[in-house]
Amino acid sequence: MAYHTGIYLLLFLPAVLLLYQLTPKKSRWITLLAAGYLFFWICSGKLVLYLLGTTLFTHYIAVWISWIKTKCNDETAGMQRTEAGTIKKAYKKKEKAILVFGICVLLGILAYLKYYNFFIQNVNVLLAQGGSSLALGTKQMLIPVGISFYTLQAIGYMADVYWEKVEVFRHPGKIALFLGFFPQIMEGPISSYAQTADTLFEGNPLTMENLAKGSARIFWGLFKKLLIADRLYLLVDVIFNNYQYHYGEMIVIVAIAYTTQLYMEFSGWMDIIIGSGKMFGVTLPENFRQPFFSKSAAEFWRRWHISLSSWFKDYLYIPLGGNRKGKVRQYFNLFIVWFLTGMWHGASWNFLLWGLALFLLIFIEKAGLGRILHRFPLLGHLYMMLVIPLNWLIFAVTDLGQ
Repeated sequence: MAYHTGIYLLLFLPAVLLLYQLTPKKSRWITLLAAGYLFFWICSGKLVLYLLGTTLFTHYIAVWISWIKTKCNDETAGMQRTEAGTIKKAYKKKEKAILVFGICVLLGILAYLKYYNFFIQNVNVLLAQGGSSLALGTKQMLIPVGISFYTLQAIGYMADVYWEKVEVFRHPGKIALFLGFFPQIMEGPISSYAQTADTLFEGNPLTMENLAKGSARIFWGLFKKLLIADRLYLLVDVIFNNYQYHYGEMIVIVAIAYTTQLYMEFSGWMDIIIGSGKMFGVTLPENFRQPFFSKSAAEFWRRWHISLSSWFKDYLYIPLGGNRKGKVRQYFNLFIVWFLTGMWHGASWNFLLWGLALFLLIFIEKAGLGRILHRFPLLGHLYMMLVIPLNWLIFAVTDLGQ
């Protein structure tokens, strides 16, 4: 059930809005939760168990971390600073071990489902090139929709509890609704617990203002998706599937068309999703902020898929040290971020190379080119019009032989 289809816009969403308004305020979160799990079941069937399992696991890992914190505070109450400091360090190690365990389990499940076959296929290629007749077997994986999105949200929540940015809500229903809010469960945006959880749980009534703003945002998204992205897809598909018969200016045109199609399609989805949330009074984070007005690749990514780049910044780049430990460490941290950003998009070499190409551009900009581009904005815009379509071509071509 895609967000731009009639079954979602004309049946599912209006039905949920009606049931939500008819439900008593204190129980409206249950209506939203039920709608989220029904939506997930329609899209993935029995794989809804993955979402349920992730939710319960995440909740109890966070509760465990919170319990350790409380136990530490109770034990050190009234102690002198030196004595209390030693005990707090010991408890902090326990908290960190629990967090690492939780992250490893969630990432392990994600990696196994999405990347097991990719790993096996590449091992088989290496074995064949080495002259071995051994070939490892692949598996038919059942991958639920949105697993890449709700896994990152779950990890972010556990980390926020560990860093004491948010408090644990003892009822698992709140984390279940946070991870299972139906407008964003399939395509994002990736939100933090502090951004949406409280609003989702409040159960505020529908208002004409929110319904009007949400509807306008949905119609704008449909315009971008159906009237622009889907029309450009026809051109892009024909040229990409017959690239050997086209040269020069036609490849340039289709590269620009694909870049435009990708933006209109993804941002159109985000408009529909954010508009759907707005109808319930929930403000989801924006995912795009005029990315084509950028003057560098680094600035472009800060304006494109904002929720993903923010997640990697807050939960990976900064914990790795960010730019606080010298240039060499900063470049290494950026390499890790962009390597994983590429892999997050899919189990294919083109996504990995796309991420590494962006790292290379950002590396060159930080080495000096970025200062020139921002000093001469026109040059920066021309540079972006060249490198971004070329970079998206890497993203689009799944057969590296092409």
